[in-house]
Amino acid sequence: MDSELIETVKKYLLEKAGLPAEQLIVFLKETSEQLRGLVDVLDEAIDEGRFETVVSSAHTLRGCLINIGLKELSVVAGNIESAATSTSPLYLSSYYMRLRKELIPLLDYADK
Repeated sequence: MDSELIETVKKYLLEKAGLPAEQLIVFLKETSEQLRGLVDVLDEAIDEGRFETVVSSAHTLRGCLINIGLKELSVVAGNIESAATSTSPLYLSSYYMRLRKELIPLLDYADK
């Protein structure tokens, strides 16, 4: 049984994005791998204080999440992007931790 997050993405891709059902599993696995790479780059950039990379990675991640029907999580990615551009990125790590926690079922999907 898939998580609620995976079910939300599947429903969006099939009903709103018009993805053919026979391509769903392959698309989800590829998306999972790409998102995992983006999240890893974001994590490393936050740890190293490379805020330009944080901004660009968060921006890309925000767009990807919108494209798979995860509007609420795209807002969190947008918050990371905004926090990284501020002079005091106080909430950057907490936004990142929330985003990663929420995305775990999707990030792990390729391993199934």
